[in-house]
Amino acid sequence: SRSDAFSLILTKMQTRALVFLALAAAASAFTAPAMAGRMQLRSSKAAISMKAGGFQLPAGIKKALAPAIAAISIAAPAFAEGTGEALGVDDGKLLIPIILIPTIIFVIYQGFAAEQDNEDFFDTYDQRRK
Repeated sequence: SRSDAFSLILTKMQTRALVFLALAAAASAFTAPAMAGRMQLRSSKAAISMKAGGFQLPAGIKKALAPAIAAISIAAPAFAEGTGEALGVDDGKLLIPIILIPTIIFVIYQGFAAEQDNEDFFDTYDQRRK
């Protein structure tokens, strides 16, 4: 009857009011924070630096490596990969693991291969089966 219709209207209004309040609360979460004083574009703290201390070769080794470096620098554009840097690496410290890791793996593999017998496993064919 009339009280049922009134309670239905009241329930719809309450639902709409709750939805409106929820939307208003969600919209207020997206407002910019208040800036105290002037607007700061950069932080006043210094940026963290990941720079490591430099490694210096002795002068005798530098002189010995000079011809090798000259020979390698002639071929460097072939390995630049469009970056203009050797092997596409823009930091010289990264060349150490790029060269050292495959060299270590090669040495370990050569030690392993030297211990193996050279008998061909697939060469043993049973002549009795035809």
